[in-house]
Amino acid sequence: NLPPMTPVDFSKFGPVETQSLSRIKKLSGAFLHRNWLSIPHITQNDEADITELEAFRKSQGDEARKTGIKFTVLGFLIKAVVVALKEYPHFNASLAPDGESLILKQYFHIGVAVDTPNGLVVPVIKDADKKGVLQISQEMSELAKKARDGKLGPAEMTGGCFSISSLGGIGGRYFTPIINAPEVSIL
Repeated sequence: NLPPMTPVDFSKFGPVETQSLSRIKKLSGAFLHRNWLSIPHITQNDEADITELEAFRKSQGDEARKTGIKFTVLGFLIKAVVVALKEYPHFNASLAPDGESLILKQYFHIGVAVDTPNGLVVPVIKDADKKGVLQISQEMSELAKKARDGKLGPAEMTGGCFSISSLGGIGGRYFTPIINAPEVSIL
């Protein structure tokens, strides 16, 4: 029941160009708007010293590259999220549609936001608790490539318990991502 935005004729202020939104951007916009309005968003920021992790990752990088795998920090982050979700199961949950109960998930499917030329998509690493860091890194690399090529299928973007987002190429230190419903939190 929000009041509509007041239409503005931007051409009165200077030259403009109108560009159609991609299908993904149209769908994403509606879902993100719904999620922002219906899920309470609280932002908690902290810092972690990953000096030792980064040294280990680099020491293993050459060996991983021989098998065609890019050994990334993201693989470790996904595994850390699984550990946290096991310790705090209410973050691996969804509110039941009637609002009367919490559905605690016993599986760990982690979504990772990927920026593509057509908009943001969230491929999901299924059963991340049962995979090693190298396997997760390889799978995430393959999913990200499929996402950027516009070749992700619906099954590869559904079933997530928790999502990881990032400022990626735009840089910066902190931001408030929109929670990907029916999940209850995001990193």
